[in-house]
Amino acid sequence: MSDPITHVLLIEDNPIDILLIRELLSKRKKTVYFVEAVNNLKSGLVFLQKEKPDIILLDLYLPDSQGIKTFDTLYAQMLDIPIIVSTAHEDENAALLAVNNGAQDYLLKGNITSALLSRSIKYAIERKKAENKITYLALYDTLTDLPNRRLFFDRLSQAFSRAHRYKSKVGLMFIDLNKFKAINDNYGHEMGDQVLQNVGTRLKSAIRETDTAARLGGDEFGIILQDIKEESVTNAIATKIINTIKKDYLIRDYTFNIGASVGISFYPVDGKDENDLLSRADKAMYRVKKTGKNGFCFSSSDLITHV
Repeated sequence: MSDPITHVLLIEDNPIDILLIRELLSKRKKTVYFVEAVNNLKSGLVFLQKEKPDIILLDLYLPDSQGIKTFDTLYAQMLDIPIIVSTAHEDENAALLAVNNGAQDYLLKGNITSALLSRSIKYAIERKKAENKITYLALYDTLTDLPNRRLFFDRLSQAFSRAHRYKSKVGLMFIDLNKFKAINDNYGHEMGDQVLQNVGTRLKSAIRETDTAARLGGDEFGIILQDIKEESVTNAIATKIINTIKKDYLIRDYTFNIGASVGISFYPVDGKDENDLLSRADKAMYRVKKTGKNGFCFSSSDLITHV
């Protein structure tokens, strides 16, 4: 069995420190460390656009960035990769501040040993995995792997800020599944859960990369549409979503057919805050629901488009 390989990105401008880190890690017997080094923050950010290392070792003082700003700039881009910062003794306060801001650990140059460095890397990776798991459980629906209601509202708020900045509109779709209750009643919740998992996968495939699909609870879903310029774009996405959802579901030799009622509202014309916009889309959805057919309706109109 081959030794595990840990991919390390070292962002360090001092050639001697680079050689020292490589040498210290090469002494470890149970883990193979593959170290790639860059000598400034910009090069590190470019590297991270192409590859995802297991750990980042970051010198806080680089030619193009100094102090805590170095860490904050990197952390804002790479939240899911653990970072260990290093600095000189006289700058230990900056390293402590970086830990408070999200770094997993800090090392003081001149005090780094092979065992200390290896142990710090190992623990940083394990702590980050634990943090990522906690974050996932707090922000994602574990059944469908979609953002949950909390993350949905956070992204909706961000979308409002972007719309305000670029003078565009945000579309909000509130989706309720048709004929889903019968599956739970007749085949059990385990079968219903599998259908919901399929719906989540289909929703992700039916929207644009810039949009967000979320499970808001039960068989209710929400879609955030960014940078809406024309209503025809929303019509096309709503139609695609409904057509995607109403295709047959083949699960355990059973075939299920469900549909979707979709209500749509827009920021800022239909509401100025998240709850108002969702309420308007919810009411529009119920107008479709009462017809018993698949379709969508805008909050500003009683016209229902059946699909």
